[in-house]
Amino acid sequence: MGSIVLIKKEKKQLEIIDGQQRLTSLSLLALSCIRIIEELILSNENKSDNLERKDILMRKFVGFKSAKSLMFSPKLKLNKLNNPTYSSYLIQFHNVPNKSKLAKSNKALLDAYEYFYKKLKQEVFKDNNTDNLIDFIEFVGDNLQFIQITVVDELNAYLVFETLNDRGIPLTVTDLFKNYLFSKVEEDDQEHIKNKWDNILSYVRHRDFSNFLRYYWISRNRLITEKELFKAIKRTVSDQEDVIDIITNLEVHAEVFNALSDPKDDLWKGHPDLIYHLTELQIFGIKQPFPLLLSAYEKFDISTFTKVVKICSVVAFRYTVISGLKTNILEQVYSKAANNIIKGISTNSSQVFSDLGQLYVSDEIFTNQFTLKTINTKSKNRLARYIIYNLENKNSDLGTFDFEQDNGTLEHILPENPSDDWNSSFVKDTQIEFIYRIGNFTVLESKLNKECENKLIEDKKAKYSKSKYSLTKEFDYEIWNPNKLKHRQSKQAKLAKQIWRLNY
Repeated sequence: MGSIVLIKKEKKQLEIIDGQQRLTSLSLLALSCIRIIEELILSNENKSDNLERKDILMRKFVGFKSAKSLMFSPKLKLNKLNNPTYSSYLIQFHNVPNKSKLAKSNKALLDAYEYFYKKLKQEVFKDNNTDNLIDFIEFVGDNLQFIQITVVDELNAYLVFETLNDRGIPLTVTDLFKNYLFSKVEEDDQEHIKNKWDNILSYVRHRDFSNFLRYYWISRNRLITEKELFKAIKRTVSDQEDVIDIITNLEVHAEVFNALSDPKDDLWKGHPDLIYHLTELQIFGIKQPFPLLLSAYEKFDISTFTKVVKICSVVAFRYTVISGLKTNILEQVYSKAANNIIKGISTNSSQVFSDLGQLYVSDEIFTNQFTLKTINTKSKNRLARYIIYNLENKNSDLGTFDFEQDNGTLEHILPENPSDDWNSSFVKDTQIEFIYRIGNFTVLESKLNKECENKLIEDKKAKYSKSKYSLTKEFDYEIWNPNKLKHRQSKQAKLAKQIWRLNY
């Protein structure tokens, strides 16, 4: 069953750092077995023996009955959100009221419980054989094995996490960070911290939290890896005041972090230029600028913030999308620029651009790389549309086509599935090298695109002349071969240099 990481607490208690879901799931499996026996008791079937069976199984797998309240007290205690449902209803075999109003994680508990119960009824207890049911749950209890790792504090738990990560087990610092924060807060204030934590997770998904935490951290501190993050936090966050400070800041930034990945978020409503540039970053799949953008949103007005987002977008397009340069320096540069904003060193977009200057690819390198760029439209069609529509709008006097809303289609001049008639223009074995070159793309009305299909260039040209798109209407190549394609892409590169440019 893999490894579980535990921290020793007082009175022989252990806190589960890694393994919570597995242990909870196994507990629900045991409860589902006992639930079937509970139903036999309620129907007076072999009642005395089944009462004894229930008592044995509850003591072994679930918990002990209080002599005063006659309620079962579980061995396993879940978090504050889930434990009331688990301890007051599931292990007491009571129906849960108002299921529709339960939190998502409590609904998941009930779903798992019902799933196990139905499976056991169908596959283990199908012949109403109690012995089969007992044999099954005891086999599970006796034969499943865990690697138990018990440590004395959070830092030692983190060192274990590092070792496990080195072996390829995907763990993060999220739960460790949460547990550490709560360990530094007085019990009376824990509910306040929990509310802030829950609010953060309403914006940031659990699996994204470690990224969010690191981006926030390096936006105001030196660049560190995820492995170094917990150590750095522990050095800085040492008392309750520090905890409240960091959790409050994270709560403020969580909404922004979430919205940076979603240009349609209400946070950006009424700012079309900002939405457009965030959409660009989304299309590029770029998140390295997020620490900088968190700082910029905190310190700048919305107009200056929009300019910073545009800087990040143009830099990313030139550096990563087109030039494909090494990414190992990106976070270092963005983190330093973010720090300068927080420290008040950079107070406007011009100074931010100066901090990112080494990432701004020169016109010469950019045009050379653009001239050679290939984009596979099967996996990156949105990116290809974005580029071609920008070229179209720059080339046309109209310049009004929205690549997301316009119903034009991407046309491959040399078709994606060329007929043998194309072999005289493009050698068959080399066709794939040219199909997805930017120079082989244009934009065309859907009806005309269907009419073009795999036709040769002389037939396609007649269709192109009917198009409303300038790039297509003005297509002036009588023949189409590798040299003509390269020539056209070189012309496109000169347009691109003007489109994706920053003048600071």
